[in-house]
Amino acid sequence: MEKKFQLDKKILITLMIVLGILILILGIYFFFVPRFRVQSFSSKVEVSYNEEFNYQSGKVCYGTFFHCEEVEIKEEGTVDTSKLGSYQVTYVFEHQSKTFSKEQEVLVVDNEKPVISIEGEEPLTYCANGIGYGYKVTATDNYDGDLTDKVVSKVENEKIHFEVVDSSGNKSVLEKNGILKDEEKPVITLNGESSVFVPLNGVYEEKNASAYDNCDGDLTVNITLEGTVDTTKAGDYMLTYKVLDSNNNEASVVRHVYVYQSSDYPSLEGKNIYLTFDDGPGAYTSKLLDVLKKYNVKATFFVTDQNLTKGYDDVLKRAYDEGHTIGLHTSSHNYGYIYSSVDAYFNDLCAIQDKVKRITGFAPMILRFPGGSSNTISKSADGGTHIMSQLTKAVQAKGFRYFDWNVDSKDASGAKNAAQVASNVINSLGNKNTYVVLQHDIKEYSVDAVETIIQFGLSHGYTFQALKMDSPRVEHTVNN
Repeated sequence: MEKKFQLDKKILITLMIVLGILILILGIYFFFVPRFRVQSFSSKVEVSYNEEFNYQSGKVCYGTFFHCEEVEIKEEGTVDTSKLGSYQVTYVFEHQSKTFSKEQEVLVVDNEKPVISIEGEEPLTYCANGIGYGYKVTATDNYDGDLTDKVVSKVENEKIHFEVVDSSGNKSVLEKNGILKDEEKPVITLNGESSVFVPLNGVYEEKNASAYDNCDGDLTVNITLEGTVDTTKAGDYMLTYKVLDSNNNEASVVRHVYVYQSSDYPSLEGKNIYLTFDDGPGAYTSKLLDVLKKYNVKATFFVTDQNLTKGYDDVLKRAYDEGHTIGLHTSSHNYGYIYSSVDAYFNDLCAIQDKVKRITGFAPMILRFPGGSSNTISKSADGGTHIMSQLTKAVQAKGFRYFDWNVDSKDASGAKNAAQVASNVINSLGNKNTYVVLQHDIKEYSVDAVETIIQFGLSHGYTFQALKMDSPRVEHTVNN
Protein backbone atom coordinates (compact mmCIF):
# COMPACT_ATOMS: atom_id res chain seq x y z
CA MET A 1 0.00 0.00 0.00
CA GLU A 2 2.79 2.38 0.93
CA LYS A 3 4.72 1.45 -2.24
CA LYS A 4 1.66 2.20 -4.38
CA PHE A 5 1.25 5.60 -2.78
CA GLN A 6 4.91 6.46 -3.41
CA LEU A 7 4.49 5.39 -7.04
CA ASP A 8 1.42 7.56 -7.56
CA LYS A 9 3.21 10.49 -6.00
CA LYS A 10 6.12 10.13 -8.45
CA ILE A 11 3.71 9.98 -11.41
CA LEU A 12 1.91 13.11 -10.23
CA ILE A 13 5.20 14.98 -9.80
CA THR A 14 6.28 13.89 -13.28
CA LEU A 15 3.03 15.08 -14.82
CA MET A 16 3.33 18.42 -13.08
CA ILE A 17 6.88 18.84 -14.36
CA VAL A 18 5.81 17.96 -17.93
CA LEU A 19 2.87 20.37 -17.67
CA GLY A 20 5.13 23.11 -16.40
CA ILE A 21 7.53 22.55 -19.28
CA LEU A 22 4.65 22.75 -21.76
CA ILE A 23 3.38 25.96 -20.21
CA LEU A 24 6.89 27.37 -20.35
CA ILE A 25 7.24 26.41 -24.02
CA LEU A 26 3.83 27.90 -24.85
CA GLY A 27 4.67 31.04 -22.96
CA ILE A 28 7.95 31.40 -24.78
CA TYR A 29 6.10 30.80 -28.12
CA PHE A 30 3.32 33.23 -27.27
CA PHE A 31 5.47 36.00 -25.86
CA PHE A 32 8.82 35.65 -27.61
CA VAL A 33 8.34 33.80 -30.95
CA PRO A 34 7.47 36.22 -33.80
CA ARG A 35 4.32 35.36 -35.81
CA PHE A 36 1.25 36.87 -37.54
CA ARG A 37 -1.25 38.18 -35.08
CA VAL A 38 -4.83 38.73 -36.34
CA GLN A 39 -7.31 40.40 -34.10
CA SER A 40 -11.09 40.98 -34.58
CA PHE A 41 -11.31 38.79 -37.68
CA SER A 42 -14.66 37.23 -38.59
CA SER A 43 -14.75 34.17 -40.78
CA LYS A 44 -18.31 35.03 -41.87
CA VAL A 45 -19.80 38.51 -42.33
CA GLU A 46 -23.00 39.97 -43.78
CA VAL A 47 -23.47 43.02 -45.99
CA SER A 48 -26.79 44.49 -47.07
CA TYR A 49 -27.92 44.48 -50.68
CA ASN A 50 -26.48 47.39 -52.70
CA GLU A 51 -24.43 48.66 -49.75
CA GLU A 52 -20.69 49.16 -50.04
CA PHE A 53 -18.60 46.22 -48.81
CA ASN A 54 -15.63 47.12 -46.62
CA TYR A 55 -12.89 44.53 -46.54
CA GLN A 56 -11.35 43.13 -43.29
CA SER A 57 -10.92 45.86 -40.74
CA GLY A 58 -9.28 43.83 -37.95
CA LYS A 59 -5.77 44.67 -36.72
CA VAL A 60 -3.02 42.55 -38.27
CA CYS A 61 0.70 42.64 -37.41
CA TYR A 62 3.82 40.46 -37.33
CA GLY A 63 6.09 40.10 -34.27
CA THR A 64 6.20 39.08 -30.60
CA PHE A 65 3.87 39.94 -27.77
CA PHE A 66 6.12 42.83 -26.86
CA HIS A 67 6.72 44.17 -30.35
CA CYS A 68 4.44 43.70 -33.39
CA GLU A 69 4.85 45.44 -36.73
CA GLU A 70 1.89 46.26 -39.00
CA VAL A 71 1.87 44.12 -42.16
CA GLU A 72 0.60 44.53 -45.70
CA ILE A 73 -2.77 42.99 -46.46
CA LYS A 74 -3.89 41.89 -49.92
CA GLU A 75 -7.48 40.98 -50.73
CA GLU A 76 -8.35 38.32 -53.26
CA GLY A 77 -11.91 37.89 -54.49
CA THR A 78 -14.73 40.33 -55.25
CA VAL A 79 -18.08 40.94 -53.64
CA ASP A 80 -20.98 42.11 -55.86
CA THR A 81 -23.52 43.63 -53.50
CA SER A 82 -25.99 44.10 -56.38
CA LYS A 83 -26.57 40.34 -56.31
CA LEU A 84 -27.60 38.30 -53.30
CA GLY A 85 -25.45 35.32 -52.44
CA SER A 86 -22.26 34.02 -50.82
CA TYR A 87 -18.83 35.30 -51.82
CA GLN A 88 -15.37 34.08 -50.77
CA VAL A 89 -12.67 36.56 -49.91
CA THR A 90 -9.07 35.58 -49.17
CA TYR A 91 -6.82 37.87 -47.13
CA VAL A 92 -3.08 37.45 -47.69
CA PHE A 93 -0.82 38.92 -45.00
CA GLU A 94 2.76 39.60 -46.03
CA HIS A 95 5.79 40.56 -43.98
CA GLN A 96 9.25 40.37 -45.53
CA SER A 97 9.34 36.84 -47.00
CA LYS A 98 6.63 35.43 -44.81
CA THR A 99 2.96 35.09 -45.84
CA PHE A 100 -0.19 34.08 -44.11
CA SER A 101 -3.78 33.86 -45.35
CA LYS A 102 -7.30 33.60 -43.98
CA GLU A 103 -10.63 32.85 -45.66
CA GLN A 104 -13.78 34.86 -45.15
CA GLU A 105 -17.35 34.16 -46.34
CA VAL A 106 -19.29 37.29 -47.26
CA LEU A 107 -23.08 36.99 -47.40
CA VAL A 108 -24.93 39.65 -49.41
CA VAL A 109 -28.38 39.70 -47.85
CA ASP A 110 -31.65 41.59 -48.22
CA ASN A 111 -33.24 42.56 -44.94
CA GLU A 112 -35.42 45.38 -46.31
CA LYS A 113 -39.18 44.88 -46.30
CA PRO A 114 -41.32 45.50 -49.39
CA VAL A 115 -43.48 48.62 -49.48
CA ILE A 116 -47.26 48.30 -49.91
CA SER A 117 -49.11 51.34 -51.28
CA ILE A 118 -52.86 51.90 -51.52
CA GLU A 119 -54.52 54.46 -53.81
CA GLY A 120 -58.02 55.11 -52.56
CA GLU A 121 -59.85 56.75 -49.71
CA GLU A 122 -60.72 54.93 -46.51
CA PRO A 123 -62.86 53.06 -45.80
CA LEU A 124 -61.94 50.80 -48.69
CA THR A 125 -64.87 48.95 -50.23
CA TYR A 126 -65.10 45.19 -50.43
CA CYS A 127 -67.62 42.59 -51.56
CA ALA A 128 -69.42 39.99 -49.45
CA ASN A 129 -66.90 37.39 -50.67
CA GLY A 130 -64.04 39.52 -49.36
CA ILE A 131 -62.89 40.81 -52.74
CA GLY A 132 -61.88 44.45 -52.57
CA TYR A 133 -62.59 46.96 -55.33
CA GLY A 134 -62.49 50.67 -56.04
CA TYR A 135 -58.88 51.11 -55.01
CA LYS A 136 -55.47 50.26 -56.34
CA VAL A 137 -52.86 48.32 -54.40
CA THR A 138 -49.20 48.12 -55.41
CA ALA A 139 -46.13 46.58 -53.80
CA THR A 140 -42.50 47.27 -54.60
CA ASP A 141 -39.33 45.73 -53.25
CA ASN A 142 -35.80 47.02 -53.23
CA TYR A 143 -34.57 43.73 -54.74
CA ASP A 144 -37.53 41.99 -56.40
CA GLY A 145 -39.05 45.14 -57.89
CA ASP A 146 -42.79 44.96 -58.57
CA LEU A 147 -44.52 42.51 -56.21
CA THR A 148 -48.08 43.71 -56.79
CA ASP A 149 -49.23 40.31 -58.01
CA LYS A 150 -47.86 38.75 -54.79
CA VAL A 151 -50.04 40.83 -52.46
CA VAL A 152 -52.54 38.79 -50.47
CA SER A 153 -55.54 40.48 -48.89
CA LYS A 154 -58.20 39.34 -46.47
CA VAL A 155 -61.05 40.96 -44.60
CA GLU A 156 -61.39 40.64 -40.84
CA ASN A 157 -63.55 42.72 -38.50
CA GLU A 158 -64.18 45.43 -41.14
CA LYS A 159 -60.44 45.70 -41.73
CA ILE A 160 -58.65 44.81 -44.96
CA HIS A 161 -55.26 43.25 -44.30
CA PHE A 162 -52.66 43.34 -47.04
CA GLU A 163 -49.57 41.16 -46.87
CA VAL A 164 -46.63 40.54 -49.17
CA VAL A 165 -43.38 38.57 -48.80
CA ASP A 166 -40.30 39.10 -50.92
CA SER A 167 -37.91 36.41 -52.15
CA SER A 168 -35.72 36.88 -49.06
CA GLY A 169 -38.59 36.23 -46.69
CA ASN A 170 -39.08 39.85 -45.64
CA LYS A 171 -42.76 40.38 -44.92
CA SER A 172 -44.77 43.60 -44.97
CA VAL A 173 -48.26 44.02 -43.58
CA LEU A 174 -50.67 46.93 -44.11
CA GLU A 175 -54.11 47.37 -42.58
CA LYS A 176 -56.87 49.67 -43.81
CA ASN A 177 -60.42 50.35 -42.69
CA GLY A 178 -62.98 48.66 -44.92
CA ILE A 179 -66.71 48.68 -45.58
CA LEU A 180 -68.96 46.04 -47.14
CA LYS A 181 -70.46 47.69 -50.19
CA ASP A 182 -71.15 46.87 -53.83
CA GLU A 183 -72.70 49.54 -56.03
CA GLU A 184 -70.51 48.89 -59.05
CA LYS A 185 -72.20 47.68 -62.21
CA PRO A 186 -70.87 44.72 -64.16
CA VAL A 187 -69.02 45.44 -67.40
CA ILE A 188 -70.45 44.06 -70.62
CA THR A 189 -68.11 43.74 -73.61
CA LEU A 190 -69.59 43.17 -77.03
CA ASN A 191 -68.03 40.54 -79.23
CA GLY A 192 -67.59 42.21 -82.59
CA GLU A 193 -68.62 45.74 -83.59
CA SER A 194 -71.22 47.88 -81.85
CA SER A 195 -72.58 48.83 -85.26
CA VAL A 196 -73.20 46.07 -87.79
CA PHE A 197 -74.31 46.58 -91.40
CA VAL A 198 -76.23 43.83 -93.19
CA PRO A 199 -77.61 44.02 -96.74
CA LEU A 200 -81.30 43.44 -97.28
CA ASN A 201 -82.06 39.68 -97.19
CA GLY A 202 -78.54 39.04 -95.97
CA VAL A 203 -77.51 37.02 -92.93
CA TYR A 204 -76.96 38.54 -89.51
CA GLU A 205 -74.59 36.57 -87.29
CA GLU A 206 -75.06 37.14 -83.58
CA LYS A 207 -71.66 37.26 -81.86
CA ASN A 208 -73.02 37.79 -78.33
CA ALA A 209 -71.10 39.43 -75.51
CA SER A 210 -69.21 38.77 -72.28
CA ALA A 211 -69.73 40.19 -68.80
CA TYR A 212 -67.50 40.59 -65.77
CA ASP A 213 -68.34 41.85 -62.31
CA ASN A 214 -66.04 43.26 -59.67
CA CYS A 215 -67.55 40.93 -57.06
CA ASP A 216 -69.12 38.02 -58.92
CA GLY A 217 -66.47 37.58 -61.59
CA ASP A 218 -67.56 36.12 -64.94
CA LEU A 219 -71.29 36.70 -65.54
CA THR A 220 -71.38 35.92 -69.25
CA VAL A 221 -73.90 33.08 -68.84
CA ASN A 222 -76.31 35.51 -67.12
CA ILE A 223 -76.55 37.94 -70.04
CA THR A 224 -80.01 38.41 -71.50
CA LEU A 225 -80.62 39.71 -75.03
CA GLU A 226 -83.55 41.93 -75.94
CA GLY A 227 -84.46 42.73 -79.53
CA THR A 228 -84.42 40.93 -82.88
CA VAL A 229 -83.12 41.57 -86.38
CA ASP A 230 -85.30 41.12 -89.47
CA THR A 231 -83.01 41.16 -92.49
CA THR A 232 -86.03 41.10 -94.83
CA LYS A 233 -86.84 44.69 -93.87
CA ALA A 234 -84.45 47.63 -94.08
CA GLY A 235 -83.99 49.59 -90.88
CA ASP A 236 -82.05 50.20 -87.69
CA TYR A 237 -82.43 47.29 -85.25
CA MET A 238 -81.37 47.78 -81.66
CA LEU A 239 -80.15 44.81 -79.64
CA THR A 240 -79.83 45.34 -75.90
CA TYR A 241 -77.60 43.13 -73.76
CA LYS A 242 -78.34 43.16 -70.00
CA VAL A 243 -76.91 41.49 -66.91
CA LEU A 244 -77.50 41.67 -63.13
CA ASP A 245 -74.92 40.99 -60.43
CA SER A 246 -75.70 39.42 -57.04
CA ASN A 247 -76.42 42.86 -55.58
CA ASN A 248 -78.89 43.76 -58.36
CA ASN A 249 -76.55 46.18 -60.07
CA GLU A 250 -77.64 46.17 -63.72
CA ALA A 251 -75.53 46.88 -66.77
CA SER A 252 -76.61 47.16 -70.38
CA VAL A 253 -75.06 47.88 -73.78
CA VAL A 254 -76.61 48.34 -77.19
CA ARG A 255 -75.61 47.03 -80.60
CA HIS A 256 -77.13 48.64 -83.71
CA VAL A 257 -77.74 46.39 -86.68
CA TYR A 258 -78.40 48.39 -89.84
CA VAL A 259 -80.16 46.46 -92.59
CA TYR A 260 -79.66 48.49 -95.77
CA GLN A 261 -81.25 48.14 -99.17
CA SER A 262 -78.27 47.16 -101.28
CA SER A 263 -74.78 45.83 -100.76
CA ASP A 264 -73.65 47.66 -103.88
CA TYR A 265 -72.78 51.30 -104.03
CA PRO A 266 -75.20 53.22 -106.17
CA SER A 267 -73.89 55.18 -109.14
CA LEU A 268 -72.86 58.80 -108.91
CA GLU A 269 -76.39 59.62 -110.02
CA GLY A 270 -77.67 58.10 -106.79
CA LYS A 271 -77.88 59.66 -103.34
CA ASN A 272 -74.33 60.74 -102.45
CA ILE A 273 -72.96 62.37 -99.32
CA TYR A 274 -69.66 64.21 -99.49
CA LEU A 275 -68.20 64.72 -96.02
CA THR A 276 -65.86 67.72 -96.11
CA PHE A 277 -63.73 69.11 -93.31
CA ASP A 278 -62.24 72.60 -93.18
CA ASP A 279 -59.37 74.23 -91.28
CA GLY A 280 -57.38 71.11 -90.40
CA PRO A 281 -55.49 68.95 -89.95
CA GLY A 282 -55.51 69.18 -86.17
CA ALA A 283 -55.53 67.33 -82.88
CA TYR A 284 -58.68 65.33 -83.72
CA THR A 285 -58.01 64.47 -87.35
CA SER A 286 -56.37 61.13 -86.51
CA LYS A 287 -59.48 60.10 -84.57
CA LEU A 288 -61.58 61.09 -87.58
CA LEU A 289 -59.40 59.05 -89.94
CA ASP A 290 -59.87 56.02 -87.68
CA VAL A 291 -63.66 56.31 -87.97
CA LEU A 292 -63.54 56.78 -91.74
CA LYS A 293 -61.28 53.75 -92.06
CA LYS A 294 -63.62 51.65 -89.91
CA TYR A 295 -66.49 52.19 -92.39
CA ASN A 296 -64.33 52.42 -95.51
CA VAL A 297 -65.63 55.94 -96.13
CA LYS A 298 -63.65 58.54 -98.07
CA ALA A 299 -63.87 62.24 -97.27
CA THR A 300 -62.43 65.58 -98.37
CA PHE A 301 -60.08 67.75 -96.30
CA PHE A 302 -59.70 71.44 -97.13
CA VAL A 303 -56.43 72.12 -95.34
CA THR A 304 -54.64 75.23 -94.07
CA ASP A 305 -51.28 76.09 -92.56
CA GLN A 306 -52.46 78.06 -89.54
CA ASN A 307 -50.72 77.89 -86.19
CA LEU A 308 -53.27 75.36 -84.96
CA THR A 309 -52.42 72.97 -87.83
CA LYS A 310 -48.65 73.04 -87.49
CA GLY A 311 -47.05 69.78 -86.43
CA TYR A 312 -49.66 67.62 -88.19
CA ASP A 313 -47.84 66.97 -91.45
CA ASP A 314 -47.86 63.22 -90.73
CA VAL A 315 -51.65 63.31 -90.31
CA LEU A 316 -52.02 65.11 -93.64
CA LYS A 317 -49.83 62.45 -95.29
CA ARG A 318 -51.92 59.69 -93.71
CA ALA A 319 -55.15 61.21 -95.03
CA TYR A 320 -53.71 61.34 -98.53
CA ASP A 321 -52.26 57.82 -98.35
CA GLU A 322 -55.60 56.39 -97.21
CA GLY A 323 -57.34 57.71 -100.32
CA HIS A 324 -59.01 60.87 -99.06
CA THR A 325 -59.15 63.99 -101.20
CA ILE A 326 -56.90 66.83 -100.10
CA GLY A 327 -58.23 70.27 -101.01
CA LEU A 328 -56.89 73.78 -100.46
CA HIS A 329 -58.34 76.28 -97.98
CA THR A 330 -55.57 78.90 -98.24
CA SER A 331 -52.46 78.87 -96.08
CA SER A 332 -53.25 81.56 -93.52
CA HIS A 333 -57.07 81.62 -93.57
CA ASN A 334 -56.65 85.35 -92.89
CA TYR A 335 -59.68 87.10 -94.42
CA GLY A 336 -58.10 90.54 -94.23
CA TYR A 337 -55.11 89.44 -96.30
CA ILE A 338 -56.40 86.81 -98.71
CA TYR A 339 -59.35 88.97 -99.81
CA SER A 340 -57.35 92.19 -100.13
CA SER A 341 -56.47 91.44 -103.76
CA VAL A 342 -56.37 88.71 -106.39
CA ASP A 343 -52.59 88.50 -106.08
CA ALA A 344 -52.76 88.19 -102.29
CA TYR A 345 -55.25 85.33 -102.56
CA PHE A 346 -53.18 83.35 -105.04
CA ASN A 347 -49.98 83.94 -103.07
CA ASP A 348 -51.68 82.40 -100.05
CA LEU A 349 -53.32 79.63 -102.06
CA CYS A 350 -50.07 78.61 -103.75
CA ALA A 351 -48.31 78.52 -100.38
CA ILE A 352 -50.62 75.79 -99.07
CA GLN A 353 -50.55 74.01 -102.44
CA ASP A 354 -46.74 73.89 -102.29
CA LYS A 355 -46.84 72.51 -98.76
CA VAL A 356 -49.29 69.75 -99.67
CA LYS A 357 -47.15 68.82 -102.67
CA ARG A 358 -44.03 68.68 -100.49
CA ILE A 359 -45.76 66.33 -98.03
CA THR A 360 -47.78 64.15 -100.40
CA GLY A 361 -46.11 64.60 -103.78
CA PHE A 362 -49.45 65.80 -105.18
CA ALA A 363 -50.53 69.37 -105.94
CA PRO A 364 -54.32 69.68 -105.39
CA MET A 365 -56.48 71.72 -107.73
CA ILE A 366 -59.63 71.54 -105.60
CA LEU A 367 -60.28 74.41 -103.20
CA ARG A 368 -62.78 76.01 -100.90
CA PHE A 369 -62.86 79.71 -100.20
CA PRO A 370 -62.70 80.58 -96.49
CA GLY A 371 -66.27 81.53 -95.65
CA GLY A 372 -67.45 80.08 -98.97
CA SER A 373 -67.89 81.84 -102.29
CA SER A 374 -70.96 83.63 -100.91
CA ASN A 375 -69.11 85.25 -97.98
CA THR A 376 -69.56 88.96 -97.44
CA ILE A 377 -66.67 89.39 -95.01
CA SER A 378 -64.48 89.98 -98.05
CA LYS A 379 -66.29 93.29 -98.65
CA SER A 380 -64.43 94.87 -95.76
CA ALA A 381 -61.05 93.83 -97.16
CA ASP A 382 -61.26 94.35 -100.91
CA GLY A 383 -61.90 98.09 -101.01
CA GLY A 384 -65.07 97.70 -103.02
CA THR A 385 -63.50 95.70 -105.88
CA HIS A 386 -65.96 92.80 -105.69
CA ILE A 387 -63.13 90.43 -104.95
CA MET A 388 -65.21 87.23 -104.84
CA SER A 389 -66.57 87.82 -108.33
CA GLN A 390 -63.00 88.18 -109.53
CA LEU A 391 -61.68 85.17 -107.62
CA THR A 392 -64.39 82.69 -108.63
CA LYS A 393 -63.56 83.43 -112.27
CA ALA A 394 -59.78 83.58 -111.75
CA VAL A 395 -59.46 80.22 -110.00
CA GLN A 396 -61.39 78.46 -112.75
CA ALA A 397 -59.34 80.20 -115.41
CA LYS A 398 -56.20 78.75 -113.77
CA GLY A 399 -57.66 75.24 -113.78
CA PHE A 400 -58.84 75.10 -110.16
CA ARG A 401 -62.25 73.90 -109.08
CA TYR A 402 -64.00 75.30 -106.03
CA PHE A 403 -66.71 73.68 -103.91
CA ASP A 404 -69.11 75.18 -101.41
CA TRP A 405 -71.66 73.14 -99.42
CA ASN A 406 -75.38 72.55 -99.20
CA VAL A 407 -75.46 70.98 -95.72
CA ASP A 408 -74.15 73.02 -92.82
CA SER A 409 -73.43 71.00 -89.66
CA LYS A 410 -73.28 74.35 -87.82
CA ASP A 411 -70.31 73.09 -85.81
CA ALA A 412 -68.93 76.63 -86.13
CA SER A 413 -72.18 78.53 -85.76
CA GLY A 414 -74.39 77.20 -82.99
CA ALA A 415 -73.94 73.47 -82.48
CA LYS A 416 -72.11 72.75 -79.22
CA ASN A 417 -72.01 68.96 -79.06
CA ALA A 418 -71.87 65.85 -81.23
CA ALA A 419 -75.60 65.15 -80.99
CA GLN A 420 -76.48 68.61 -82.34
CA VAL A 421 -73.97 68.32 -85.19
CA ALA A 422 -75.27 64.88 -86.19
CA SER A 423 -78.88 66.05 -85.97
CA ASN A 424 -78.18 69.12 -88.13
CA VAL A 425 -76.66 66.95 -90.84
CA ILE A 426 -79.17 64.09 -90.74
CA ASN A 427 -82.17 66.43 -90.76
CA SER A 428 -80.79 68.12 -93.88
CA LEU A 429 -80.73 64.90 -95.89
CA GLY A 430 -83.50 63.94 -98.25
CA ASN A 431 -83.84 62.64 -101.77
CA LYS A 432 -81.36 64.91 -103.52
CA ASN A 433 -78.57 63.30 -105.47
CA THR A 434 -75.76 65.32 -103.93
CA TYR A 435 -75.11 66.50 -100.37
CA VAL A 436 -71.88 68.29 -99.55
CA VAL A 437 -71.54 68.53 -95.78
CA LEU A 438 -69.53 71.27 -94.09
CA GLN A 439 -67.69 70.27 -90.91
CA HIS A 440 -64.45 71.20 -89.14
CA ASP A 441 -62.01 68.52 -87.97
CA ILE A 442 -60.43 70.97 -85.51
CA LYS A 443 -63.57 70.61 -83.36
CA GLU A 444 -63.70 67.40 -81.35
CA TYR A 445 -67.48 67.29 -80.96
CA SER A 446 -67.86 67.57 -84.74
CA VAL A 447 -65.48 64.63 -85.23
CA ASP A 448 -67.43 62.67 -82.59
CA ALA A 449 -70.61 63.12 -84.66
CA VAL A 450 -69.19 61.54 -87.82
CA GLU A 451 -69.82 57.88 -86.90
CA THR A 452 -73.51 58.56 -86.27
CA ILE A 453 -73.78 60.41 -89.60
CA ILE A 454 -72.12 57.53 -91.43
CA GLN A 455 -74.29 54.92 -89.73
CA PHE A 456 -77.44 56.81 -90.63
CA GLY A 457 -76.33 57.37 -94.20
CA LEU A 458 -75.40 53.75 -94.85
CA SER A 459 -78.58 52.42 -93.27
CA HIS A 460 -80.69 54.71 -95.47
CA GLY A 461 -79.10 53.93 -98.79
CA TYR A 462 -76.68 56.85 -99.16
CA THR A 463 -73.21 56.48 -100.61
CA PHE A 464 -70.27 58.40 -99.19
CA GLN A 465 -67.85 59.92 -101.71
CA ALA A 466 -64.80 62.15 -101.76
CA LEU A 467 -64.89 65.24 -103.98
CA LYS A 468 -63.12 65.00 -107.33
CA MET A 469 -62.56 67.48 -110.11
CA ASP A 470 -65.59 66.06 -111.93
CA SER A 471 -67.89 65.85 -108.90
CA PRO A 472 -71.28 67.59 -109.19
CA ARG A 473 -71.04 71.33 -108.70
CA VAL A 474 -72.19 72.70 -105.38
CA GLU A 475 -71.61 76.45 -105.46
CA HIS A 476 -73.18 79.37 -103.67
CA THR A 477 -74.42 82.61 -105.16
CA VAL A 478 -71.56 85.11 -105.15
CA ASN A 479 -72.48 88.19 -103.09
CA ASN A 480 -69.39 90.32 -103.59
